[in-house]
Amino acid sequence: MRTLFNAALVVVLSAAIFVVGLYFFVVESEGGDLDERYPTLPENSYVYDAEGAEIGRFIARENRRTVSPEDVGEHLPKAVMAVEDRRFEEHVGVDFEGLARAAYTDIRAGSVEEGGSTISEQLMKNLFVPEEERFQASFWRRFVQACLAFSYERSHTKEEILTTYLNTVYFGNGAYGAEVAANRHFGKEAAELTLPEAAALAGFLHAPSTYPASGGEAAIERATERRDEILRLMGRQGMISERERLMAQGAPLDFEPAPTPDYSEYTPFLEKVEREVEDELGDDALADGGLRIRTTINPEMQREALASADEVLFASGDPSAAVVSVEPQSGAIRALAGQEGSFNLALDARRQPGSSFKPIVLAAALREGVSPESVYISEDIDLSGGTGEYVIRNYDFTERGEISIYEAMAESDNTVFVRLGLDPMVGIENVVETAKAMGVESPLDEIPATAIGGSNTGVSPLEMASAYSTFAGGGVHRDSYAVESISRVGFGESEAAFDHTLEAKRVMSTNAAAAATDAMRGVVENGTASRFHDLDEEIGRPSVGKTGTTDDYVDAWYVGYTPRLSTAVWVGYPEGNRSMSGVHGLDEAGGETLPLDLWSAYMERATEDDPVLDFSAPNLYELTLLDRGYYAAAATPYEEADPVGEVGPVEEAAEAGPIEEVVFRGGGN
Repeated sequence: MRTLFNAALVVVLSAAIFVVGLYFFVVESEGGDLDERYPTLPENSYVYDAEGAEIGRFIARENRRTVSPEDVGEHLPKAVMAVEDRRFEEHVGVDFEGLARAAYTDIRAGSVEEGGSTISEQLMKNLFVPEEERFQASFWRRFVQACLAFSYERSHTKEEILTTYLNTVYFGNGAYGAEVAANRHFGKEAAELTLPEAAALAGFLHAPSTYPASGGEAAIERATERRDEILRLMGRQGMISERERLMAQGAPLDFEPAPTPDYSEYTPFLEKVEREVEDELGDDALADGGLRIRTTINPEMQREALASADEVLFASGDPSAAVVSVEPQSGAIRALAGQEGSFNLALDARRQPGSSFKPIVLAAALREGVSPESVYISEDIDLSGGTGEYVIRNYDFTERGEISIYEAMAESDNTVFVRLGLDPMVGIENVVETAKAMGVESPLDEIPATAIGGSNTGVSPLEMASAYSTFAGGGVHRDSYAVESISRVGFGESEAAFDHTLEAKRVMSTNAAAAATDAMRGVVENGTASRFHDLDEEIGRPSVGKTGTTDDYVDAWYVGYTPRLSTAVWVGYPEGNRSMSGVHGLDEAGGETLPLDLWSAYMERATEDDPVLDFSAPNLYELTLLDRGYYAAAATPYEEADPVGEVGPVEEAAEAGPIEEVVFRGGGN
């Protein structure tokens, strides 16, 4: 007997050691991080405007919104325990009584027939077992779940386990977790569920797909019967009184899903948000989700942008529009509108900017010390070597002779700005580099036509609003952005994931920016923008800007700014190469018509609460006092300039005696 006892003891001890070793092996190899208070689950991300109101959602891989223990409500946890694990409060993760009962049944059947899983074990299955293996019944899978559940209970409270389970489990109708399930089935938060509603949701867990949120009398009757079963279980287990059970059973089940929120007015802006989030946090950031994204959008400005577009472009067959506003002092996008089907006009419509690009050419010239009072010749330019195949002309073939850059800007003179871009002191390469520094990310061709917005690759409305914000910002460029901050949220707890850092880059001097602004004031006061509008009167404050029109009125622009807001408006047909001539009876549907109508109506409303500010006046004398010589540029744009009567730096000239007059001459003039 002693020998037999010792042998049995050795077998038992060996088996115990084997089981313990196997337990630690399973926990180490299968469990991941079992010590985390709450797991990181895929859940939806929410987007908020600058004032904190929700404007959008990004649905994660699983449609879920986790909540804290306080927010799962009073009734749902009890109902789930009653039907899923009545001994939840007593066992250690594994219900050995239930497990023994299930094992006896399985042994008699010779296969896994009965579950016996606790809430803790089900949670382990959902968290650590690959989805494709969760429904493969086997003794090994059950053992793995039991080991993980036992270990999990060592480092978590019952409240944490039940809360995690309620946030993890699938309730049907595309709803993961209690919060989304309550919203999908009853149009409320989990904390607001009544006892009969909570019992109904708990009853869905055994077969979620059979209980839709709504589906006629048969579905409601099936859900009601299941709910009453749960209520009886809760009564037998002492969770509710008989009176509570009877009252709950007598209450009708009113399935009333919450209406799907309409965020369509923010659709193009939300696409910008999505791109920035993925740039900052990775491509899977929104699929994993759990983000709370605070943005820069001003809801009033966004609504006014859409309303103004609808007022100006109201008829069937009218072209589309994109409106983008950027705050010069920060780069924050305050409005971004323009969507045609799934195509984002504000971000992705790369269209030729026409003459609205000319201020960028002026910026490049100002950076090189060219004064806006410089005089150039306004006449046709043959860039084809005499064949006439590539000739730059002005609108209506007008040739103005000798005019200053100021006058050329107001009149939108093509030939002067091509000469300016080709002037060896400036150069098209420098124009392209300046455009990039001002926020134009689209690749621009280093060709003469680029000086008048004719690059083969166009630009987006956002890029133009961002570029002009450099002028309004006193020559300092701040990259445009949509996302102010991001927090990662789960189970009611939050941690910072991203905060926008304000960065500034000086592109031109404050005085040079003021000179460019002064030149564009001429466009508003007596140039192309004044033909049909008195903008100062219409919007109630000084503004500057530039019209832009491409060949055959395919694209029309107005880009302008006040000291506190830069706005670009583009109007055209999304498919491109379609003339707007004839729209609203306009034979010449240029930038001074539909885009400026829209810009004026929008900016009147968008800036009405802003203080009325004047622009800083430039010191033109200061612009001439540069440490460089002044000379006449070559008449032919291709040739390097040969100095004619070079004077040398002004400082050197001053040593010879008083300076009575400094005149800059360029462009062969």
